[in-house]
Amino acid sequence: MKISAVVRTEGACDHYRAVQPFESIKATTDIDTSILRLSGRPESVQEALEADVMLLPRVANEEWLKIMSDWKNIGKKVVVDFDDDIFNVSPFSPHYEDHGLESFTSTKNGIEVKLWEAGKNLDVEKNKKSLDIIKKALALADMVTVTTPILAEAYKPYSDNVVVLPNCIDLDLWQKMDLKSNDEIRLFWAGGSSHYEDWLIMTEVLPVIMDKYPQVKLVFMGMWEFAFKDIDPKRIERHKWVHMSAYPYKVASLNPTIGMIPLVDNQFNRAKSPIKWVEMGALEVPCVTSLVSPYKEIGTPHNGIFIENNSVNGWIKGLSLLIEDSVLRAKMGGYAKKTVENHFDCKKNAHLWIDAYETLLDKPVPEKFAKVGTYGW
Repeated sequence: MKISAVVRTEGACDHYRAVQPFESIKATTDIDTSILRLSGRPESVQEALEADVMLLPRVANEEWLKIMSDWKNIGKKVVVDFDDDIFNVSPFSPHYEDHGLESFTSTKNGIEVKLWEAGKNLDVEKNKKSLDIIKKALALADMVTVTTPILAEAYKPYSDNVVVLPNCIDLDLWQKMDLKSNDEIRLFWAGGSSHYEDWLIMTEVLPVIMDKYPQVKLVFMGMWEFAFKDIDPKRIERHKWVHMSAYPYKVASLNPTIGMIPLVDNQFNRAKSPIKWVEMGALEVPCVTSLVSPYKEIGTPHNGIFIENNSVNGWIKGLSLLIEDSVLRAKMGGYAKKTVENHFDCKKNAHLWIDAYETLLDKPVPEKFAKVGTYGW
């Protein structure tokens, strides 16, 4: 079996859904894999054409839909991968601009704010067309792969072959560093601009924690500045994003003591993967996490603290407990590492990708795609 993946970006999505799984397959088997980077080597196009199975992340335009058809016309099996529920993007996410289908007004404390207005900052017709293309791609694909069972349910209406392949990490790269210890407690979070709602949770929590514990420092990669308006800037570290190849080392070098993973319980968030928790667990960093999917499925009383209903008091108590108890931090961090080793090791789980792709090759090519066609680059 020869397999090839198309990679369009150097971000976390393509890394976890294409690059890392294929590197793990290459490292643990004799299966021939290749990565087609759109800005990469010209010969990678030929390597892709020689593959039996082609992986395409996030097909969302006519060009890639045409390429899918062309690949199928020459007998290739095509897999489409999604790691978010693009049919239920939160209007508080900037990605609503690309997937939203109606205007949205936010109301808080009696004040209304028009976040999205059709015809102004929201092109509904364009987004409908994009979602229709995605639905066609899902129907055309031989297989659709996703990160969790909940996300699988979101895509099953559009494909009769949806397979769960969990986001995993390379434990050879995610290694705790032996750094000099001190009395500082480093609360860590990394995330992008789609987490506005999630960080609203922390605006009432962090000022209390920072006032209560002078040894605490906030360590951040990403947003949100509004959460820090009542906190001394000298007690905040802000770090820029780095390339995914450097990301595990960068996070480990920041020496996080406790991870914070706030998440609002909504349809879009429930379809996410628990990758933030998995990354922290690999470094033996205990987390205080919202008790919502996808985290409640992996949480136990031993491997972390999980906050019901995102209560402010619950968050304050959970963070306080870990800040004050170094022994508990070590125990929970150790159990979290075991959870990651048992369930989210990319090399141990490489067989999941292999097993899924091999089922495709056992199936005959549908008659309408059995003819030889032209390749549409």
